[in-house]
Amino acid sequence: MTHKLLLLFVLLCVVVAIACAGSGTKPTQSAQVQVDQSIGRDAPIRTTADYLTPFARPTVGSYTTLTGYYDWQSNGGAVQHIQVNPANGNIHVTYMVSDDSTQLAASRRSAYAFSTDGGGSWNNFSNVRVPSRASGYPVLTLLKGANAGLPAIANHSTITGTQSTVFVDSPEGTGAFSELNAPPIVSISGTLQPIWPNIAGAADGSINMTAALNVAAVPYYSLRTRTTDFSTWSAWQQTPDSNGTGGRYPTYANDNGYVGTLLYSSNTAGVWWHFSTNNGVTWSSPAQNIYPPSPPGRETAQGNCRIWVGVDFLWDGNTPLMVLNEQTLGTGRNNQGRIAFWSQATGYVDVADSSNTPGYNYPLNLGQSNHLTMGWSTIGKSGNTLVIVFQGLTADTSAVGFNFGDLFFCKSTNNGATWTAPVNFTQTRNLDERYPSISRYNPAGFIYMTWQEDTQPGSAAFTDGAPLSRARQVFYKLSTTTGVNESGTPGNSFALKQNYPNPFNPATKIEYSVAHAGPVSIKVYNALGQEVRTLLDEELVPGQYELSFNGAGLSSGVYFYKMAAAGYAETKRMALLK
Repeated sequence: MTHKLLLLFVLLCVVVAIACAGSGTKPTQSAQVQVDQSIGRDAPIRTTADYLTPFARPTVGSYTTLTGYYDWQSNGGAVQHIQVNPANGNIHVTYMVSDDSTQLAASRRSAYAFSTDGGGSWNNFSNVRVPSRASGYPVLTLLKGANAGLPAIANHSTITGTQSTVFVDSPEGTGAFSELNAPPIVSISGTLQPIWPNIAGAADGSINMTAALNVAAVPYYSLRTRTTDFSTWSAWQQTPDSNGTGGRYPTYANDNGYVGTLLYSSNTAGVWWHFSTNNGVTWSSPAQNIYPPSPPGRETAQGNCRIWVGVDFLWDGNTPLMVLNEQTLGTGRNNQGRIAFWSQATGYVDVADSSNTPGYNYPLNLGQSNHLTMGWSTIGKSGNTLVIVFQGLTADTSAVGFNFGDLFFCKSTNNGATWTAPVNFTQTRNLDERYPSISRYNPAGFIYMTWQEDTQPGSAAFTDGAPLSRARQVFYKLSTTTGVNESGTPGNSFALKQNYPNPFNPATKIEYSVAHAGPVSIKVYNALGQEVRTLLDEELVPGQYELSFNGAGLSSGVYFYKMAAAGYAETKRMALLK
């Protein structure tokens, strides 16, 4: 009896300590249950981002807190999902999610997270939606000038019809995000307004926005506006030579007053470069045609080439450096892709195609909504090293026939004149990686990036027949010296995390990380030190993992779980309440 009273007292202390610790709120669950086809079990749908949904396979990099059922991140052009504050190293990320798997469009939101320790941990903003109403295709910039370092997110949502607008977080990292007044209505199109926005914080503190008018009769041209007081916007102006299929037009600013927009069309217009030297007040005219339709010298053995979705650029001082996705037009090969670099000094430089990326010279098994064998490229720079990251669709396919994606990088140390051969740095068979994004600023020696990881390839959000699953945002810190992840985040060291929920009844989740290949065990002990359950005892490769512990059959009380690997051991406490 004395032992039972002591055990009850210890359990009560644990519960009180947990209840008193911190002021954060736990994610709540709805009563709705959806079959998660990625792992073949019932998974509760959370009304906030459920970053504890288990992936039974190791990942590359580490997870932010952003996850959801929406698995399509861009409607053309490189995504802007990560920015690093050069003043303090803080990392800001955004990601499009749907919290309700039965209503992907209605529950679509723009989510935000924040890290102050290089991505080793992320804040509790898993429930921040920008805004709380339905929105689509977020992009992220950091402001300059008087508000330097403040994150601003742009997306489109329903205001008067569907419109693009901007949200600014102040102070940095609070997750408050005040909504600015929306830009003026475009009368030429009736109720349809510019959507798919890109924004750039200019050196004078202003915000420049480029968005696409999705009106087939126009057709699909891009527009530009600007605000200096965060209250009023200039009238929308059409950007020159932008007619074609609508979508994303990457827009960035440097510290010298330059703002640039890379305009592209996948049909007749090619790619055009348009820039301002006075923070977006006036723009170059006419725009420079970087890539005309079927440009001379870009033919392949399969036929002529054209630009397809996914272009990006960065400012190297006042010089734009660009990465372009090309599509070959030969018979039966119109899903082939290749990656090219362009600058005024180098002209076109081949970066990646089937000749230097083995295994990526096959037709895709299924038409997968705006995907080529390789594409969705993005470019970044750290020190004197340029890095291009792109996705390639592998020969591995899911049960329904969609190709899985891996991510590749190429490096250049001579400003793009030559490039290293592509390196597949994910190599996660049966995990799907897509939509990479690189920060505009990167500290010396590293490239900071994010991407979407999914257990199911294809896009359930586009109703192309892909199974529904929960996708996650991955953070990665690429060393420009070694070419591997050296972030020091989970996945590069052994680590055992606190179980969640805790206390629990009867099941809980345990996340852990493995630094290098070898035997790993996780065992559960009661308060007397007696082993009651072996959860894991096998050889594992490096990565992040998660497992479930079901306490059915055990009595209420305090238990301990211990992880052991070569040279590593850690124990944590948990409480089972029935």
